[in-house]
Amino acid sequence: MRGLLLMSSGIDSPVAGVMMKERGVEIIALHLSLLENPAEADKVTRLARKIGAKKLVFASIQEAHEAYKAKCNPRYTCLFCKRTMLRAAEAIAKSEGCDFIITGENMGQVASQTLDSMKVTDDAVKMKILRPLLGFDKTETMARARKYGTYDLSIEKHEEAKPLVQRTQGVRLSPGCPFLPKNPATRPRLEAVKAEEARLDLVRLMEDVVKSAKTVY
Repeated sequence: MRGLLLMSSGIDSPVAGVMMKERGVEIIALHLSLLENPAEADKVTRLARKIGAKKLVFASIQEAHEAYKAKCNPRYTCLFCKRTMLRAAEAIAKSEGCDFIITGENMGQVASQTLDSMKVTDDAVKMKILRPLLGFDKTETMARARKYGTYDLSIEKHEEAKPLVQRTQGVRLSPGCPFLPKNPATRPRLEAVKAEEARLDLVRLMEDVVKSAKTVY
């Protein structure tokens, strides 16, 4: 079996990747970035190698985010972001011969990870999504990260991309996500999210995301 892991530079997704690898799944890692950041790219690359990912791919969702911010309700930013990531993951997973998508989400951690939000994000794709950390709390995930040897690397600080600050009018900057809205929707209706997405040329935006994909190793 082969799985496409949505890989960040944080604690959760590397742990999810190792857990699936322990079950015999070959890992293809995909990192989707908002802006080019060499320090973060280096960190993700080291994490991917640490967990034994067979392949690492980088792609950009910057244009999709900027299009959404220009035309759509900011309350659904987190949901649009996750739906965009899943669409990109599905497209690249198919091209890599993957059987499913793997994420490091756990229930209720952030706005896009409530049960209601997950139902909305999952609607964006047809491919199966596996969430090995779904029932974990942060303490359990951190313990796994220490066990797998990824914790110290995951918490390593790197310089954020400075130009991003100039693109965040109307949103609250945070260490986790610079596009996080002030009042993110936590109990969204699928119809409302789709209505916002209808303002965009999703087909073209997703084609551009896939075209931006580059194999790191």
